[in-house]
Amino acid sequence: MRAVYLVRHGRADNGGKSCCLGRTDLPLSRAGEKEAEKLRSWFAGHPVERIISSPLSRCCRTGETIAGAEGLLEIDGDLIEMDAGRWESLPFDEIKKQYPDLYEERGKCLGLIPPPGGESFYQGGIRLYGAIQRILKQTEGDIALVSHSGVIRGLICMMMHGDPADIMDIPQPTGGITRIWAGEDGELLVNGQDVGIRPMICPDEEERSFMERKMDLPYQVRVHEEAVAGLAYQWAKELNNQGWDIDPELTRWGALLHDIARLERNHPEQGGRMLRKEGYPSVAHIIRSHHRLMQGEEYRITEASLVFLADKRMLGEREVSLRERFEQSAGKCRTAEAKFSHQLQYRQAVTIQRNLSALVSGLTEELSGCRAGG
Repeated sequence: MRAVYLVRHGRADNGGKSCCLGRTDLPLSRAGEKEAEKLRSWFAGHPVERIISSPLSRCCRTGETIAGAEGLLEIDGDLIEMDAGRWESLPFDEIKKQYPDLYEERGKCLGLIPPPGGESFYQGGIRLYGAIQRILKQTEGDIALVSHSGVIRGLICMMMHGDPADIMDIPQPTGGITRIWAGEDGELLVNGQDVGIRPMICPDEEERSFMERKMDLPYQVRVHEEAVAGLAYQWAKELNNQGWDIDPELTRWGALLHDIARLERNHPEQGGRMLRKEGYPSVAHIIRSHHRLMQGEEYRITEASLVFLADKRMLGEREVSLRERFEQSAGKCRTAEAKFSHQLQYRQAVTIQRNLSALVSGLTEELSGCRAGG
């Protein structure tokens, strides 16, 4: 099996405008240049025989950075983004005003309906599929193709038999990688876990700040996240020093972002979805789990269980006992379902703390039940 790495270019400099951008030729932004450098580091450990790019500047610059030397990058016109037709460069508000019926119809089945004079996601995906098949016949070994989110989404949706109406749910972060496999018979295969993954397992401070501004995260929430991160990282570092397979940095970043969607309904799920779309599945799992762990995970020491417990040991930025934390939050539980969830979380937290107390310093067991909350 050969690996085909579909690389979405780094973030483009669009001047902050919310427009329909297909083939408008934009350069990389400063953030995009950094994303390209991260891709270069990742590909140093995943060597490929050929690097082939869309002709647009944002892809060419990304591909040149990955290649690391002039003359190694090849250009293929079939890797270009979808044709946006008469909607190219128009603000979305203007598109909605000029084409109200088509805009509404396209919104119901985004993947299949093209803008006037342009391509649909599926049409772009079919074009990309043909280009991959052709390039595979002309090459040997693993290859990297630097392309665009629209055509990659169209291809992946088609390969995975996804719902065209939900095509934007397919993760395609800038500077992300989607790995597909090519068999000897030319068949292309993809696993959803390999779609839209960033080259680094965790974001950096600049990305965190960007997400916090986007979500308008209150100061007190950020302070709480910092406190949870400090406690969880301390435990993870101690366990790691003892030889446990725990990643302290992943633990820290999961905690730093665990409440990123705090203002949203069902914020653990929304935050997890956000980080998965940004290309960080491991961080996304921690965020999704910080209110309720997967069944049985409370009996294992994982990055997610450490963040879960650290969150339950913090009241704002103050470290407290599990009893105090849960008795304080019990009053918010109005329904039988909420009370059941509250008790389940408490039992999970006690189980983790019991197992962890023998391994790290400064932890005491709490074996009695929490009276508040029913």
